Amino acid sequence: MNNTLLYALTVPLLAASGGLAAAGVFGRWAAPGWLTRGLAGLALACAAFVLGQSLFQPDGLHFGFVIGLMCVSWLAALVAFVEGFFNRVPLLDMLVYGIAALVFLLPGVLGNDPAIRMAGDQLFQLHLLIALAAYSLLGLAAGHALVMHVQEKSLHSLMKTTRPQMALRERLLDQLPPLMAMEATLFRQLWAGFVLLSLTLLTGFVFSDQWSGSVGHLNHKTIFSILSWVLLAVLLAGRVVLGWRGKVALRWCLASYGVLLLAYFGTQFVLEYVLKRVA
Repeated sequence: MNNTLLYALTVPLLAASGGLAAAGVFGRWAAPGWLTRGLAGLALACAAFVLGQSLFQPDGLHFGFVIGLMCVSWLAALVAFVEGFFNRVPLLDMLVYGIAALVFLLPGVLGNDPAIRMAGDQLFQLHLLIALAAYSLLGLAAGHALVMHVQEKSLHSLMKTTRPQMALRERLLDQLPPLMAMEATLFRQLWAGFVLLSLTLLTGFVFSDQWSGSVGHLNHKTIFSILSWVLLAVLLAGRVVLGWRGKVALRWCLASYGVLLLAYFGTQFVLEYVLKRVA
């Protein structure tokens, strides 16, 4: 099977995985578990091959705005896929696979990323791997927080809606784990993401010594990453000390991830597509 055909299959398979999850949430028919998992597994396998071909090319490692988004969306979908064996959340699957399908369309719209310097450096590859894992896990946590917000809102307004809306919300709530279990999963993801983000900053500071000749070189990416780390640290401290939950936790979680997105993808988009250069 050639690369073009495999790429042509990847986006529809990801979209179909998100569509099956959406049918279970909003439709009257829910696909059997073996079908949703099988389709999602096939989609992720095809996406992994396409991603590998995009990353590792004859002239070296290619990485930038587009491939970075592809890596993050694929890793987030992979984590959601694995978690689905223990605690499946169809609404989260719908978001994750739907976004991944859109992201894997980007190479055809924005083109491929250029090769990057020091692609063979082991420290750089370690830093890149940890950073991608942090982005993916915290992104999944942000999606998880949004699902919890919908769940909590549905619980509070269940008796204040019309009969069709009530039926839809009851069906949605039936498919979700208990709110306490969702909250426990969210904070496990946030703690793991916090550790990975801490390691990302640490390896980034070490790597900057080789990259720029000065330890702790501050640029837009570093500043936004540190700010995101601080926001996440405040959220976790608030959880431990003050028992933060609900809307407060949601706001801090989304704020932290929003700043983290600016750290790489915001600045990289400006560099690659506004200023027309690569950092």
